[in-house]
Amino acid sequence: MDETQELKTENPRRARRLEWIRAGLADPQAEVRAAAVRALEHAERFQDLDRLLEQLKSEATRDRIEAVYGLAGIGDDASMQPLVAALRDPVEDVRAAAIRTLAELLDESTLSPIVQCLDDSSTLVRREAVEALGRFGDRRLVPILRALLAEDGRDAELVGPLLRALGACRDERSEPEIAEYVAHADPAVRAAAIEALGQLD
Repeated sequence: MDETQELKTENPRRARRLEWIRAGLADPQAEVRAAAVRALEHAERFQDLDRLLEQLKSEATRDRIEAVYGLAGIGDDASMQPLVAALRDPVEDVRAAAIRTLAELLDESTLSPIVQCLDDSSTLVRREAVEALGRFGDRRLVPILRALLAEDGRDAELVGPLLRALGACRDERSEPEIAEYVAHADPAVRAAAIEALGQLD
């Protein structure tokens, strides 16, 4: 089955639109051909989106993870909602992949859903959420990160990312909490604390 036949099976209206757009590629006027190229890129992106949304429903964890990473390539509002929904997937690896993807897209509308992941039962997911929030570097996150550091400051997997995230927010009010870790027994934690101090304004 070729691509057009497959589209007709899935969505007849979209298939018809695609045929019209492709016909524009052969138009004698350059501006029409250029418009057809742009329209085709847009239409194919939505075709990919439909495929990835279907893949997100798969029972196979690997399929869902691949779909999450694929949605990063769509990179517009249409991909945000399914990525945020994937933060509630029953498998921690899918949730972690969704956080990584949202961190790459750096859309402020996803800050709140990522913050909610700080309460996740999985340490992996919480660590990914902390690292993602550090990428945003938003000072509004400082009270949340400081509170989490006070709670989870002994968790070896979280303390380094928390210190780096606080540093990335560049808020000098975090200095006392960060400074407590410059003499930590773990050299990785000491390094994270020193790196964070160097980022503060």
